[in-house]
Amino acid sequence: METRCLVQPLLRTLTRSSSSSPSASTLLSSIPRRHQSTTSRTKRALKIAPHPSFLAAASSGESQVLYNPPSSTASVYHTPFKFLPRTDPRRQANLSQLLRTSADLPHSSSSSASQLPPELKAPPKKYNVTREQVDEMRQLRAEDPARWSVHKLAERYDCAPYFIMMCCRAGEEHQKRERARLEAVKARWGPIRSAARDERKKRKTLLLKDAL
Repeated sequence: METRCLVQPLLRTLTRSSSSSPSASTLLSSIPRRHQSTTSRTKRALKIAPHPSFLAAASSGESQVLYNPPSSTASVYHTPFKFLPRTDPRRQANLSQLLRTSADLPHSSSSSASQLPPELKAPPKKYNVTREQVDEMRQLRAEDPARWSVHKLAERYDCAPYFIMMCCRAGEEHQKRERARLEAVKARWGPIRSAARDERKKRKTLLLKDAL
């Protein structure tokens, strides 16, 4: 504010002497000026008062329901008869929609049902694993658990991996090797990934307790 008060007399002096001195005009053009399009003036110009329908509840002091929908394309089903000429064909179209009888409801429901997508059906459950196959998969899993993994056995006997895990388990040595491999992978994690994995464990615990 103080700088503006000091610059304004200088601008008046340079304006008077700009016609006689070219150096003064050059100095005048190099001094910055504030234009009309400032932020506060633009915001003040764009500040539009609300519609009078929004001020009805505040003036009356009672709570009201304000129906002020946005502008949209006109529809023949929502155009009042007051705005339609008597010879307008949209009157008949609107009237047929307003005066529908209950006899039209079953037809409309059947037509809407025919347009629905097909029903999703769950795949049928298969019980195709015999007792002999269960003993065989247990033997294969005990002999070479690295080769005969859960997914390999499920693919061979055409069953779910969950069923394989229910029927047979790997030996202690294989489980120890898997734990060591997992610990080696976790040792390469950085602080961000470790914190994310701990946060996932906390969310899982809260989810099982129905606290999330």
